Amino acid sequence: MNTLTKLATALPALALLSACATTAPTTPNTPASESVTDAAYDRMAPAPYTCTDGSKILAKQSINKKQVMLNATLPKVNWANQPIILNGAVQGDTASYVNESNPEVVYAWHMKDDKGIFAMKWANGKEYQVNCQVGR
Repeated sequence: MNTLTKLATALPALALLSACATTAPTTPNTPASESVTDAAYDRMAPAPYTCTDGSKILAKQSINKKQVMLNATLPKVNWANQPIILNGAVQGDTASYVNESNPEVVYAWHMKDDKGIFAMKWANGKEYQVNCQVGR
């Protein structure tokens, strides 16, 4: 009787574990290079940019300046708080970053002093570009 009680108690847990072992993992549909960073960032707040068409961009460079994280609200392309990571570098007093991980569109962000330019170019040739300035 004691063995039967133990078996009856353990059976639901065993069934649950075996169900987990056979469930296939799901693959995220966001490319890793757009959503995951391997660069280190400091704890400072991102720089707030206001753009000529009413767009808003928060930009934060990695400590080694090889990556930038943007959070963009771009009404003309229906973006609201869209996070994106771009790779690049600083040369002189200009920083240039690009994200080409999506075959449908290339993203670019360029910064110099307190100004920034965000651009998108789709595979069909359509383009979007906006000029921005810190704290405007």
